[in-house]
Amino acid sequence: MFIMACLNNDNLPYLITYDDNNPQKVTIDTNPAELGRIKLKQDYYFIMFSDARSFKYFPLDTILDQETILKLQLKQISLVLDNSLEFFYDSLDAIYNDIIQKYDIPTSQVVFLSGVPTMYEYALSYCKKNNVEPIKIMWFTLFENTGKDTILQRRSLPTMEKKRKYSKKYLNLNRRWRLHRPLMVTLLHDRGLLDDGYVSLGPSDDNLDWKHVWNRLETNHKTHKEISRVLKRSSDVQQLTPMYLDEEDLVTNRAEHQLSIHKYYQETYFSVISETTFYEDVPFLSEKIFKCIGMGHPYVLIGSPNTLQYLKKLGYRSYHPHINEGYDKIEDHGDRAIAIVDEIERLCNLKGAEFREWHSKVREIAQYNYRVLQGRNHLIKPMN
Repeated sequence: MFIMACLNNDNLPYLITYDDNNPQKVTIDTNPAELGRIKLKQDYYFIMFSDARSFKYFPLDTILDQETILKLQLKQISLVLDNSLEFFYDSLDAIYNDIIQKYDIPTSQVVFLSGVPTMYEYALSYCKKNNVEPIKIMWFTLFENTGKDTILQRRSLPTMEKKRKYSKKYLNLNRRWRLHRPLMVTLLHDRGLLDDGYVSLGPSDDNLDWKHVWNRLETNHKTHKEISRVLKRSSDVQQLTPMYLDEEDLVTNRAEHQLSIHKYYQETYFSVISETTFYEDVPFLSEKIFKCIGMGHPYVLIGSPNTLQYLKKLGYRSYHPHINEGYDKIEDHGDRAIAIVDEIERLCNLKGAEFREWHSKVREIAQYNYRVLQGRNHLIKPMN
């Protein structure tokens, strides 16, 4: 019989160390029922952390007392470490360096909750290279909860209505200036597609703008002839004024669903989702995709290669062949970006009977995926 008691359930720490000048340790609320589904035979302590620096700023012995650390060393309890909000492979390195090795804790006592569906493959490579035993790794799709919250807020609000006249064709939400986002806006501008969509991009908390990212775009794609030509002929994109939709505040992180964005889902027939990763080659499914599923919207995904297969592993249906998802398998970042904008352009140009048939097919899939998300209860899946 499994004993799954979280020993610090009334005081769950979250180590936030993105900012070197302002490391924070805060207390969070989490879903006790979800933690209860972690299949362990021992009681455990739970710590959420932001990145690989977390346990340098907040060493384990400043969070747990010596008696608790001794119990870990003696294999009497376990330690659950949650990094499900992020896509960092080096968080696993930090667990080995700053916890297992530093405090002589057996690998069998450590459980890593990761938001990266390929974390176990990375762990196998790390363990082989460093001659260490693997820890227990679980894929925690925490952001599915955000999608379920979207469903609750949406209630009966219709999207993808039959015979609706759409004011725009797609919705593309951007906040931080991760490089693939201004790249895609440039590609859309080059194709004359910006006016076909509701697109946001303006000053955010990363303090970047066109001036700061343009040289990086040129450098990243200097060997890609087509992207280089686009950047040269469409450099006037840098003169665009900030693009706002429901909010002019693009600094505040709005991971949680906002009621004010509903009308943009209603007035478009697909989303262009700018996921967190693209150049990093780390598949990651954030709140961005699950909010879209919760709104019953079809989508084209701007993400790292081979990301869509992990949605299918979770039980969601693909939109292929109604949306050409071949872009997802393209490893070259420039080629993938071009394939994505090609598909966006094709969808924007659908008309008449062809559009009506397409709309009917993708609406059915969107409703199916909505129901899968609505019924999702278990978000933690063992990888080993």
